[in-house]
Amino acid sequence: MSRLSSLLLALLLAGCASVQVTRAPGAADEPAPAVTPAARLADEGRHAEAASAYAGDARAARGRERERLWLYAADQYLLAGDEAAARQAWAQSNRRRLEGHDLQLHDLLAARFANADGRPEQALSLLGQRRSTMPGALAPRWHRERAEALRALNREFDAVAELAWLATVTGGRERAEAVRGIEQYLGRLQDEQLAARAAALPAGHPLYLHAGRALLQRGLPLPRPFERAAGQGLEGLPPADADGYRPPERLAVLLPLSGPLAAAGQSVRDGLLAGYYGETRRRPTLRFYDTGGNDEGVLRAYGRALADQAQMIVGPLMRSGVDALFALPDPGLPVVALNRGQLPPPTGSTSFTLSPEEEGMAAADRLIERGLRRVLAVTQADDNAGRALAAFRERLLARGGEITGVVTVSEENPDYVPALQSAQAGGLRPDALFLTLKAPQARLLSSQLDNAGLLGVPRLASSLILSGGNLRLDVELDGIEYPELPWLLGLRADLPEPEALGRQLPGAQGGGARLFAFGLDAWQLAAWLDHLQRDPGARIRGATGELSLDAQGNVQRRPAWAVFSGGRARPAPDGALLSDGFPGNAY
Repeated sequence: MSRLSSLLLALLLAGCASVQVTRAPGAADEPAPAVTPAARLADEGRHAEAASAYAGDARAARGRERERLWLYAADQYLLAGDEAAARQAWAQSNRRRLEGHDLQLHDLLAARFANADGRPEQALSLLGQRRSTMPGALAPRWHRERAEALRALNREFDAVAELAWLATVTGGRERAEAVRGIEQYLGRLQDEQLAARAAALPAGHPLYLHAGRALLQRGLPLPRPFERAAGQGLEGLPPADADGYRPPERLAVLLPLSGPLAAAGQSVRDGLLAGYYGETRRRPTLRFYDTGGNDEGVLRAYGRALADQAQMIVGPLMRSGVDALFALPDPGLPVVALNRGQLPPPTGSTSFTLSPEEEGMAAADRLIERGLRRVLAVTQADDNAGRALAAFRERLLARGGEITGVVTVSEENPDYVPALQSAQAGGLRPDALFLTLKAPQARLLSSQLDNAGLLGVPRLASSLILSGGNLRLDVELDGIEYPELPWLLGLRADLPEPEALGRQLPGAQGGGARLFAFGLDAWQLAAWLDHLQRDPGARIRGATGELSLDAQGNVQRRPAWAVFSGGRARPAPDGALLSDGFPGNAY
């Protein structure tokens, strides 16, 4: 990212013959045929019907086959949510006549029933096999039952360790929920506890990855280096350079280049091309596919990229399009999605976003790291405000902080003082204020802090505070910090100056500047994805912030921080929430 100059601008302004916009339909794979009608129903997820089919087959069978079929019927009844029928079918399957996989399934169901009956010791006894002997198809459920039994025995750390193993053998929502449980537990530990438990984990234990990331998030050292992992889905790429740079040979970018989102797609496209042409080393063949800004267009573009033998996908840009893509059968092709939907990324893929949730979490971390734990939140009726506040609350509580109150302001009632005073229970001032407000509401709030008894309390905001800004009036915001892109604060001297670039590139003007920076970092993620996957402690310095991958494969962004001074934004001191002085920055 070092050769961004007038040559780069000329290339972007002139366009490039290698950039292609392609539209073509894709095709879905047909499911493999099942061996029996009951097995086919089970594979299709029609568990109640599969259970009835297996039970009918069991009644007609004899010998060991009958035991197996009753066992399969019990399993399907349980998956269908009919535990009573599952117990009845399981009772008709004689354990002594089973072997191998069937014997392990029999014990797994017995453990499920023992857990449900409040007998966790018995469940653990039934689940006492070595982990390496458990068939892959049963491993997720085996870890899940062990975690439940250990939790019931108040062995929470051991239960969380099972969740860490579960996260290595499952995917989708179950993996996301397991990781969430791990992070919630680790977040409740004090620094000394977290460091001690991380150090005690044996080499190769998957919980160390999560504990180590939690330590780094708190600015604490690792007891030992992370173990390097294998890059997922990147085996066919050319070898990496010594510093980890490893782009694919063929990169497909899925963006809305027509339709209502074309302007946003253009800004991201320009930023990605800036990063692409600024790289002096080997670059991939780059092809753009127009999604048209809708889910059907995303799937068509993705199908065409697969047919063109792309080695990596960047995009799409819409939340719903990301979910549509992640819901497809995983072809093993890594995806750098440019939004975050409801579905977690498949193994080897990632999602990257500039979201309100991300800002809320970063704000909570900044306050906790500076010892400001008791926080009064001030918000307004706005979707982005609500999302930022919800993420802030969750992260703050997980790290031992406290929301002392939430004040919701409105345009109809400009007098905020009574609500602010009421929120200060017992007259105890909060350590800090967290604002998810637009600029007009934030200015009005700032003018009333003295009367509310909150003058001098540190204030941290989400970037929503930039909405409705006014250079003449924004002196009222002086001293408020908010998360900002390093590039827009002038903290990336190796990149073009934002205002000068905006005068030459329409896609980098105004609000497009953020999407331009987003595109710059999308290129970086494509080129360094293998490095980030292999080294859990790896970071890359981006135009939008410091980027890393979390345990779910999502990109985590550590933003720069700006502070209002004289109505303008400038880099905030990194050491504390201060309204004056600028001793340096972290970039």
